[in-house]
Amino acid sequence: MPMQATTPGPNADKRSWRTWLRAQHDPHPQDTSLLLADSLKRDLSALPPSRIALFCALPDEPDLTSLIGLSPHRWYLPRVDGQEMHFHEVHHLDDLRIGAFGIREPHPDLAPGDPTDLDLILCPGLGFGRDGSRLGRGRGYYDRLLHLAPSAQRVGATFPCRIVDHLPTEPHDIPMHRLLEIR
Repeated sequence: MPMQATTPGPNADKRSWRTWLRAQHDPHPQDTSLLLADSLKRDLSALPPSRIALFCALPDEPDLTSLIGLSPHRWYLPRVDGQEMHFHEVHHLDDLRIGAFGIREPHPDLAPGDPTDLDLILCPGLGFGRDGSRLGRGRGYYDRLLHLAPSAQRVGATFPCRIVDHLPTEPHDIPMHRLLEIR
């Protein structure tokens, strides 16, 4: 799909932004994913043992699963069950299977974690604003989860080509504290 030449205007709605963001592609997604994972690894080395929510990437999202098992942290990944999303502690990639939307997710027999116990949530998104705004895919899974974990640090994770100054938000949208960036 060809890249649109101009970004949507300041009054554009979420639908227009989703269309534009879907057209933005990282030219080297595997390399960029590794660089983002390395940047996050450096950040995590300064933290005490933490409970971290991670995600398994869709084809147009950065893959950060190489961090699963990184000590001394505990890793939680989402599993979709109908309209709800639950996080389960995962120790290695063998704990995952293909689930909803063709995304790898924890086996359903793994015990779910409590979102209020999470210290850090890495949030996927179609795009992010530098102001902390996040635009998901429109089903609200992460917005509902973030309301349940108000004390967790929220970090948006996407490819650099999908970061803009600001995205439209609604009252139920939860902003990110910061964005994961390559350093």
